[in-house]
Amino acid sequence: MLSLSLKTEKGTDLRGLLTPGRCDEIKKEVLFMFEECEINTYPIDCFTIADRLYYQLRPYSSLPMVKRLKALAFDMDGYSRVEVNPQTGMNEYVIYYNDHTNQGRMRWTILHEIGHVYLGHHDNPDDSLSAIEEAEANFFAKYSIAPPPLINVAKCTSPDDVAATFDVSGEASFNIFDYYKKWMEFGPIDYEPFEIEMLQLFQAA
Repeated sequence: MLSLSLKTEKGTDLRGLLTPGRCDEIKKEVLFMFEECEINTYPIDCFTIADRLYYQLRPYSSLPMVKRLKALAFDMDGYSRVEVNPQTGMNEYVIYYNDHTNQGRMRWTILHEIGHVYLGHHDNPDDSLSAIEEAEANFFAKYSIAPPPLINVAKCTSPDDVAATFDVSGEASFNIFDYYKKWMEFGPIDYEPFEIEMLQLFQAA
């Protein structure tokens, strides 16, 4: 059975669907992914992450015209699915993405789809994704593309700074910077242990 991922709100969370505890779990999954893939510089390299996790990336431009048009009709940005590798007969995760959009949006899409796979959303035999899973993938993308601890040490003071430092789209940079400000205002006074671990990984502690 093929498993598909379709984003419902691009660049934002589906508000109110994730508990603080679940958000913390996803943050730690992002850190674990960085460690597993030896990611220690930013902008975060989504292509290296996919490669090191053995997720297949397929740009829309690589598809025959008919399939490309179907992909664009299905989702303008991208989607992911489980496919059978014809050479090995084994299942593999494949991420299709629109490579004719701006770089920041493309990277967000890829990290969103990586989130679906990394969080196990495609491991369910049901081939549809719930609103909660979409919210989880959106949060995964937002946190992985520009984690607040790294925004802080990079001394970003505006959405423009976030866009330039972390290579995100203008629209996403406003959402990310808003989340960063809330993290600064309402988060713990000191870094959490997993945040310190992230800063050490990026040699920013």
